[in-house]
Amino acid sequence: MHNTCDILILTAHFGSGHLSVSKAIEGYIQDKDNRIKVHIVDMYEVIRPVLHTWMYKGFQFLIKYAVPVYNYDYYKKNNSEGYNKLHTCKSSLKRLAEYLQEVQPSLIISTFPTCSSYITAYKKQYDNDIPLITCITDVVKGNEWVNHGDNQYYVVATHDVEDSLVQKGIKSQQVLTAGIPIRPEFLQPKDALTLRQVQGIAADEFVILMMGGGLGLIPDTEDFYQWIEEHTSIRLYIITGHNEELYKKIEPYNNGRNIHVLAYTDQIADMMAYADLLITKPGGITLFEALSSHLPFIIYKPILGQECENGKYIADKKLGMIVQSETALKSAITQFMEDERMRQDVLRHIEKERHQIDMEAMVQYILDILDVAAENRGEKNVGH
Repeated sequence: MHNTCDILILTAHFGSGHLSVSKAIEGYIQDKDNRIKVHIVDMYEVIRPVLHTWMYKGFQFLIKYAVPVYNYDYYKKNNSEGYNKLHTCKSSLKRLAEYLQEVQPSLIISTFPTCSSYITAYKKQYDNDIPLITCITDVVKGNEWVNHGDNQYYVVATHDVEDSLVQKGIKSQQVLTAGIPIRPEFLQPKDALTLRQVQGIAADEFVILMMGGGLGLIPDTEDFYQWIEEHTSIRLYIITGHNEELYKKIEPYNNGRNIHVLAYTDQIADMMAYADLLITKPGGITLFEALSSHLPFIIYKPILGQECENGKYIADKKLGMIVQSETALKSAITQFMEDERMRQDVLRHIEKERHQIDMEAMVQYILDILDVAAENRGEKNVGH
């Protein structure tokens, strides 16, 4: 039997970003008032208790072996106003209703689009007025996140996304631009020089941080790492995370001098603080972690729909470079190292965009909505 909660955060494990955002939101709320009870729940464990594990395995198969099929579905959802209605079914909705009756939340936050779809369907079918906040975890302007009818509130990454929602008929007072929720350590001031000294990094070394995400999309040819090794002024840190296959593939290039391969580290915030350049895929979370760290980046081979859309934002705002080959990657690295004027121009654009990140405003927005919900239910406000 689950305990009742004040705030229920519904998410899904299609990639790690949605859960990361959920945990960040929970952390900020608890820091503000630890008396507020927050539950993070994978919605698919509730509505598809038998099939959800196979669904996630199917997702991993799609993004690894059938990207065109994945992207067809992604763009269909974003370009069609009715396509998302296919995501709800009666038996799943009934399971969700039973779960919500059990935990009795005062407020629901969704960090995955299908969660918003199910909650709006639930509210309509069961005549429930529980407030719903959808936190959009990418810099996208399509229908996937907004084509759900009665969704009262949104937290979005940028003012451009906010404007796109307003153009779709959503009232501006229902939308808060606060950036994509990231962990507090990325927003705390850091002394990059001291951090570099601790790591034994010389002042004239150019530090590159490379992260490939779950797909492992980083260069994997010997030629690229030989090129890095020849440029002794470069210090390259490669983070493979929990991708064991990627680690085994890249680890042989770990020379212990200017190429360092790490399977996992909890020091990403510090590393972003002292790095000169990030090479990564354009996931929304990593993108805003880099923005908050004043870190220029090169996007390497974006392939999934949301990554391509995030890439358009990067290109439009001149926040970095997007490359599609190892040859282009080497050229881009060289330009960042040698063209100080270009680098400073990118940093100015990053500084402009990072001002949209406001976790304090996001938390206050959530708590204000929670207060109103509590009052409407005749409950006492949680003191904060």
